[in-house]
Amino acid sequence: MDIHLTFAMDGITAGGLIRSRWDIPLIYITAFATQEMIERAKKTNPSGYILKPFNERQIQSAVEIALYNSALERQLKEHDAMINTLINATSNPLILINRQGLIRAVNEAGAKKAGKLPEQLTGTPFMDLLAGGYIISRLAEAVQQAASGTGSRFEEEYKGAMFDHAVIPIPGSPGTVQSIAVFFTDISILKAAEIQLRAVNDQLTAERDRLAALTAALDSMDDPVIITDTVGNITYVNAVFQTRLGYTLPDVEGKHVSTLAAPENQFALNLEGFVNDQKSVRTGKFIARNKFGMNVPLLLKSSPVFEENRMRNRIFVLREELLGKHVA
Repeated sequence: MDIHLTFAMDGITAGGLIRSRWDIPLIYITAFATQEMIERAKKTNPSGYILKPFNERQIQSAVEIALYNSALERQLKEHDAMINTLINATSNPLILINRQGLIRAVNEAGAKKAGKLPEQLTGTPFMDLLAGGYIISRLAEAVQQAASGTGSRFEEEYKGAMFDHAVIPIPGSPGTVQSIAVFFTDISILKAAEIQLRAVNDQLTAERDRLAALTAALDSMDDPVIITDTVGNITYVNAVFQTRLGYTLPDVEGKHVSTLAAPENQFALNLEGFVNDQKSVRTGKFIARNKFGMNVPLLLKSSPVFEENRMRNRIFVLREELLGKHVA
């Protein structure tokens, strides 16, 4: 393209239009050019200049170089497009910084975090984000540290949200860092779940300790104790129960308390009675049949256990009517 054309539009304007519309490599030809013309020509990103007079060899060399550089430029554009696609594949903020500390690429989430568009941040100093209050000094220090090849990872609270930061140096030639990747992962939901899980674990630990204390207290009693659900199915028996009646917890767990009654027993422990009346305290004489087929006369007291106005269990305390004597 000759810079000086015999038309109203000069070669620089025409070359700029051709470059922008069809991305064709551009070589300017001129016999002379002012500094103003050279500055205008630079903005059209030409592949070279040829001074008049010129020969075929100069033209051939210039064209070959222009085509080679154009292929490299196309590869770089494809590479940048691929990077742009990849960094926008995540909904978390991501920024790529070059060795000069300029933002090489930023995804939409990263730009949104800074309250700008990606094209507004590309090519600007990363440290401007610190001045704007979009990043904390710790992250800026981590990026500077990554420039020497040392990555880092830490958590940060930003405007009520929790982020996991990963600052990763990307190696270039041996011993150098080509660029730095900064990943921001929103872990607010994860942190909230961790806090909730910790609270549940604390509650479970407290409940386990409470149950352990209750079990120790029940096992220290001199009387057999049975705990059932609301309808009388056995969930726990204390150590004295196992000693006096011979049954272990696996022997009776899940069975109805009425299965412990001897045929001679007159005390009502039927399932229907538990369903119809869950509030009354029951007392009376109860004849149990132990594991060895012996009848054991007992005084029974059955009390409901309520928690937050809701019945949770029923406790049976058994006391031998005649100590040391069993009735066959």
